[in-house]
Amino acid sequence: MKNKNYLRIFDDNAKLAKTLANEIIIQLQKNKKLVLGCPGGRSLTKTYYYLGRFSYLKNISLKNLIIVMMDEYVIKKNNHFKVVNPQSHFSCTRFSRQVIKKLLNYKKKSSDKLNDERILFPNVKKPSDFDNQISKLGGIDIFLLASGSSDGHVAFNNLYAKRNSKTHITKLSINTRKDNMKTFPLFKKISEVPKFGLTVGLNTISQHSKLAILVLAGKEKKLAYQKIFEKPKFRNDWPASIIYDCKKFKIYVDQKASQTQ
Repeated sequence: MKNKNYLRIFDDNAKLAKTLANEIIIQLQKNKKLVLGCPGGRSLTKTYYYLGRFSYLKNISLKNLIIVMMDEYVIKKNNHFKVVNPQSHFSCTRFSRQVIKKLLNYKKKSSDKLNDERILFPNVKKPSDFDNQISKLGGIDIFLLASGSSDGHVAFNNLYAKRNSKTHITKLSINTRKDNMKTFPLFKKISEVPKFGLTVGLNTISQHSKLAILVLAGKEKKLAYQKIFEKPKFRNDWPASIIYDCKKFKIYVDQKASQTQ
């Protein structure tokens, strides 16, 4: 496969994460405000780690950083949806506070920290309002994306997701729920994984991101790597391929994910 100018393959996930964290740091230094789109889960955890360390070493404040989270689990009861308890081990809200915020705020003084008010989630009662909120922010400067290992879901958009979808509530596919058991290892059986999710839509990602960066790291992302590059365009059966419809995009891969043999 010929190397594409939007593709970078790194020796390992640490080098990938350091490079990506430095790119975000540069934008933080340049801009009065930076809107960063973030997934929960494992794929970007190392990037969050280095972003916290590098911003501390370079004495860079996070007071102008706004985090736009992609999704959250919801449950259906009496024909109404509500978000899961934010204290649940699998809650994306909990992840944003206990992992992302904690890593980013490494050794920061209070005035330089990222606070909960600047970590944004969709409203389960009015999901599509999230797109309007993002528009009012001026869009998402850097949207970090990950791909599901087995079905290519991006946020909670699975193969049934509509290309023109905005932020919405969706039924999770069985493969997405199985992937989520790896993301949140305290799940002991598939029945414990919620069946619904509140998620940004494919249109939300493509239309509101100024730059989208898809990260594929680790041997479990081999299939995702193959799917993304066997047809370098958007395809419904692998939603993470929405990366190709973004205005400006990059794809960062480590050696373990890119080794097809």
